[in-house]
Amino acid sequence: MNRVQKIAWLLVITISVAVLLTGGAVGILYLKLGMPKALAGLGFLGITGFGGLGPLIFRKDKDAVTCDERDKLINRRAALAGFGAAYMVVGLACMVPFFVLGPNANISVTWLPMIFMGAGLSSFFTHSVAILIQYGRGKRL
Repeated sequence: MNRVQKIAWLLVITISVAVLLTGGAVGILYLKLGMPKALAGLGFLGITGFGGLGPLIFRKDKDAVTCDERDKLINRRAALAGFGAAYMVVGLACMVPFFVLGPNANISVTWLPMIFMGAGLSSFFTHSVAILIQYGRGKRL
């Protein structure tokens, strides 16, 4: 397993744990305290910050070749997949309220940071999963 795969695994694990804990916390707090206070559960999304430490945890090998043409192609395809996922999240966040609430509805701007965060998380998660899938294709059991 190379450095890029280790970083991708770290991102997949941290994002998954953070989203599951956040969903659980918001759900439990919503049932106990109501919605404005339930948003305190979004603090668990801070766990995703540990994924950003991947390049510091997994250092580059000084002797080995760090990346070749195949690695660059895998990263390019994964970046395009991440962009597509983020674009889909923003598109759904724009169009679902339009069709559900109607064209004359008003939406608070407090939703904008959550849309931005959702697009970012989906981009990084999809990028990491795409990297793992593409590196896994070469190995047949």
